[in-house]
Amino acid sequence: MFFAKYKAALKLVAQKRTQDAAIALDLLAKSLNTSPWMEIAILKHCQLIEPTNDKVAEEGYQLLRQRLLNAPYFQSNAERAKSFGVALQGSVEAGITRLRIWRVRLALSRYHAKYMEYPESLAKLAILGYTDMENIHAANDQLLRYTPQMPRMSPFISYQTYDLESIPPEPFAATVPQLEGTSLLSDTPPKYVALVKLPGRAEPARIEENQTIQSFFVAAVAPGGAIVSTPSRVLVLPAP
Repeated sequence: MFFAKYKAALKLVAQKRTQDAAIALDLLAKSLNTSPWMEIAILKHCQLIEPTNDKVAEEGYQLLRQRLLNAPYFQSNAERAKSFGVALQGSVEAGITRLRIWRVRLALSRYHAKYMEYPESLAKLAILGYTDMENIHAANDQLLRYTPQMPRMSPFISYQTYDLESIPPEPFAATVPQLEGTSLLSDTPPKYVALVKLPGRAEPARIEENQTIQSFFVAAVAPGGAIVSTPSRVLVLPAP
């Protein structure tokens, strides 16, 4: 069910029906009650709605933080659970930080519209009420990297541009690696393998669960697709 619903959401995104895709993912997350499938659906819903509904996206990320701390699946000693927990944690931290960077950029625009300059620090931006103090910090509580630039004397120093750290948005449709298909390896218990195209390899690679290939950990292989991860990303690869 997971991969069929996710594939339908992918189709909606390709048709530029992002809101419908978000609704489909939200319903998918609420229909699941097993880990890590529920957490993956929540994560992908959050990533999809970041640009349009930052409050709901952050609520979802905070829920994932709590589940990573408390859900029995992520407290087990299984290799898959530990590796997948790290990947989810990295994705959640990146998502929260992206939201905060976006809010800071909006605050900087409002500040510039009033003063025709940029502040010398993000702390000033927060102290003057243009954004919350929390937003000038990354998810790990480190201050966001911000450098005001192009100082001008008029008669005091005023900054005309700035450099602010950024995290690229997570593409909803993963392009690397590419899944070519899955097949049943054994019946009891059901076990599947997948063929994927990886960077730098002419021939597809055969992968199984709990395997690491290049920088990707194979978290799950099922009839409808595969889940692979890195320490900071979770990728859903539906079968063609």
